[in-house]
Amino acid sequence: MMRGFSLRMLGHGPALSCSAAMRVSRMALAVPTSLTARTALVALMTLAVLTVLAPHAATAQQYPPVVTRSHLDPSRGVNFHAVLIPDTVFVGQQATYQIGVFLNQDVRQRLRRNPEFVPPETRSLLVYDLPDAKAPLVGTIDGRPYEVHVFQRAFFGLTPGRYDIPPSRLTYALPQSASFFSREESHAMRSEALSLVVLPVPDAGRPADWGGAVGEWRARLRIDSASGRVGNPLVITLRIEGRGNVTLLPRPRFAVEWGSVVAADERVEFDSTPSTLRGAKEFDWLLTPRETGRQAVPSQRFTYFDPVAKRFEVAASAAVAVNIAAGDSVAADSLAAAPVEPPAVSAAGAPDLSIRTSMGSAAGRSWIRSPILLALLLLAPLPALVGALRRRPRRPRASRTRAQQLADAAHAPAGDLAAIRRLTHDALRERLGLDAGLALAEGSLVAKLRHEGVTIETARRAETLLRVLDASVFSGAGNAHPPAAPDLSALFDAIDTEARRRGTSMRARHAAPLAIVLSACIAGSALARQGEDADKSWAEAHTAFAGRDYALAERHFIDVARLRPDHPSVWANVGTAAWLAADTARAVQGWQRALRLTPLDGELRDRLALVRAVQDRGPARVQPIPVQLPPVLVLLAWIGGWALLARRAWSRRTIALRAACLVACAAALLVGAAWLDDVERARSVAVVVRPEPLRALPVLGADPGPAPLTGEVAFIVQRQGAWVQVRLDGQRQGWIAAELLLPLGDD
Repeated sequence: MMRGFSLRMLGHGPALSCSAAMRVSRMALAVPTSLTARTALVALMTLAVLTVLAPHAATAQQYPPVVTRSHLDPSRGVNFHAVLIPDTVFVGQQATYQIGVFLNQDVRQRLRRNPEFVPPETRSLLVYDLPDAKAPLVGTIDGRPYEVHVFQRAFFGLTPGRYDIPPSRLTYALPQSASFFSREESHAMRSEALSLVVLPVPDAGRPADWGGAVGEWRARLRIDSASGRVGNPLVITLRIEGRGNVTLLPRPRFAVEWGSVVAADERVEFDSTPSTLRGAKEFDWLLTPRETGRQAVPSQRFTYFDPVAKRFEVAASAAVAVNIAAGDSVAADSLAAAPVEPPAVSAAGAPDLSIRTSMGSAAGRSWIRSPILLALLLLAPLPALVGALRRRPRRPRASRTRAQQLADAAHAPAGDLAAIRRLTHDALRERLGLDAGLALAEGSLVAKLRHEGVTIETARRAETLLRVLDASVFSGAGNAHPPAAPDLSALFDAIDTEARRRGTSMRARHAAPLAIVLSACIAGSALARQGEDADKSWAEAHTAFAGRDYALAERHFIDVARLRPDHPSVWANVGTAAWLAADTARAVQGWQRALRLTPLDGELRDRLALVRAVQDRGPARVQPIPVQLPPVLVLLAWIGGWALLARRAWSRRTIALRAACLVACAAALLVGAAWLDDVERARSVAVVVRPEPLRALPVLGADPGPAPLTGEVAFIVQRQGAWVQVRLDGQRQGWIAAELLLPLGDD
């Protein structure tokens, strides 16, 4: 049903029709007067039209644009129109969608029940219903009384682009006669289809602390108490209020030098006028003082983009003073962190966190994508195919070329001159791509042969012989000394010897091996230099670890891992050093990558069990299957199956059905092996660096969801700009900033 027809303002009394106003406008434009006078007359005409629905000048601006911009059809009892104001906005700016239902007096009297209104579906936009007015709008348009019902929505675009808004639908029923028992006739109408263009926020002049806020905002800061004690938290609230979509406002940065700050709750106060969304959003922080005395919470900046002024603005709050007295306890984060000691001897039931002294050998990737495996898979069916096709008749030998046929004619008895001429011209066309007949007619045969590298003597002799040959063939009297086939064959041999060969030149053929040798030398020197850098970083990492500088050891081990990405011992050391340096995300990355290279290593599984986040299920689980086992099984099954089929084919029995079954089974095994290879490579998996709530939409102001743990492994569903949609264990899914994820695969 229609949502409470809105916006009613009574406007009875004398009114000027739209047609009369248009006649006044044409008369004003027809009178030869000055531009100022003509403008005044047009303005007078506009005021007269507005008087149709607004007898009081004070209320003229309150009428929605759908009333003033719609063109009504007087022959219809119901008019249904839609407008979008404005039709071009910035990301986060409001666009108002208005629907107007115009009912004339006859339809209004016959209407027994409310029409059914179906708004358009806009899945790519944020949509909010604006409040309806208390009563419909009544007035006269073009001399006819109308009752106007208006429905409004607010659209917000989250990403730049062009969005098509489909038409709205209106269904109403009218009785066929004035009788109370008369049957009703249903009518359906559609509004105009509209388009909304969403522009990106400009980069020019964008402050570094802008987080995506759009609108007009004010900032106000308050504290729950004017006095406090060291160690006892205070609640700091920053209130952002103004015009715009308050749900999209991001949490601003907040920090003080004399205390620690932890983000707390968020509250939204949503309000709207008949055409604009507005409200307030409050951000809370827990402030734990570390210093005594009179302290001040500094003024907080909130940067936003004003879409009307098309520039960035700053809303600053006033500073707030607070008195801090001495407390009985000291904040935990004010204490110096004690250095983490690596355990010399592992405790009972706890994994040994010592590092590995040797890089070891490369574990290697799965062979499933190896060119060698592909070559073996392609060669395996050859014996069976040869056995199945060996009794087929041989293909006929390729026909001899025109040059060979011309040589054969030279050793044969004298034949038809026309046939010999045809062979000569075809041989030249095959060898040089030259139309000798056309070149003779144009007189350019010598020049074209010279262009192909033929000497001047041979080119002139070719022109003489071909002209004599044409005269002998086409002259009715004949020629007493026509050129013989041996002469023409010798001429073609001379042209073939002297003409330039097509294809790669001798220089290119010699340059290719030289380029290969140079590339091999460069690659060898680069590998040698990488080996030296890896050994140097490995030694420095061990020195730093022995000196208990675990952060420095972590950085050096990461440098080695970038040079030796296939060595599980290197990644195991990265995880151990990072764990002792309190870098949980990097520790999970190192141990996970080492485990994916060696899935049967129980020590790595024990170390991953130290992490609070779950590492044995969901995207973090690594199947205890050797990486080379699936491709080996696929290869053995494929080769064995085709060996049996080859034996059957050489026994002259059919193999088509069995070959199809073998291909289907091998394809299933390949799919499973490829899935295990994707798990080992972990290209769509990442580690959570910092626990932040997942968002329902890729914007800072979206509704927060569950927060993952540090070191939790997430599966990447899709990416959109600086946001990543992830799926976690326990059916948790949402958007998180890309900077909060550490790639688990190749980075």
